[in-house]
Amino acid sequence: MLSPKIFEERALLYKVLSLALYTPSDIESQNELKTLLPAVRQVSLVKMNPETIDKFVDAWITAWENSQGDLKGEYTRLFVNDYPELKCPPFETYWATGERTIYGHNYDSLLRIYREACLDRAPDVGLPLEHVALELELMYYLVASSTRQPEYLCLQEKLFREHIEKWADGYSRCLEENAKLENYRGTARLLREFVASERAFFEESKFC
Repeated sequence: MLSPKIFEERALLYKVLSLALYTPSDIESQNELKTLLPAVRQVSLVKMNPETIDKFVDAWITAWENSQGDLKGEYTRLFVNDYPELKCPPFETYWATGERTIYGHNYDSLLRIYREACLDRAPDVGLPLEHVALELELMYYLVASSTRQPEYLCLQEKLFREHIEKWADGYSRCLEENAKLENYRGTARLLREFVASERAFFEESKFC
């Protein structure tokens, strides 16, 4: 039987990654990320390199201590608009198919997961459902809820296998290569390492 703590730690990591890849202009989200970072250092059951975690936490603390303008400008360059084109589009379709579009062939599958989780829609944040931050937020919700609602265990596996796993490696490598600020490079490394851990988790614990 899996320990409830493993679900708590997994939910925490999905949440902080979602917040780290969301706009730094949202003060509430940034404050939530600041509040959660100390707990990230305490992760012990999820198979992660402590150095990767420490560098991620330290880089975000440094980013907040420096100019907020730099943080917002880097987010815009990486996730919103860059000339002549956005190097690392934060959308699943691009990484799954190579097409510079959204709402690709796998979108219906994502909608079904939302509906099966009794969610009519994503939070009203003006982003497509397949934005990487929203997919990570959805996974956080499923993991955090699964100890009370076991039917969400299979939904976790579906979301990971059919969606997150398809974009995380390529996206994280692109982000690490193109980011100028260490907090985003650290986020990319944490994401890639956590996804590798999750891949092993779902190999060992099959829920569908």
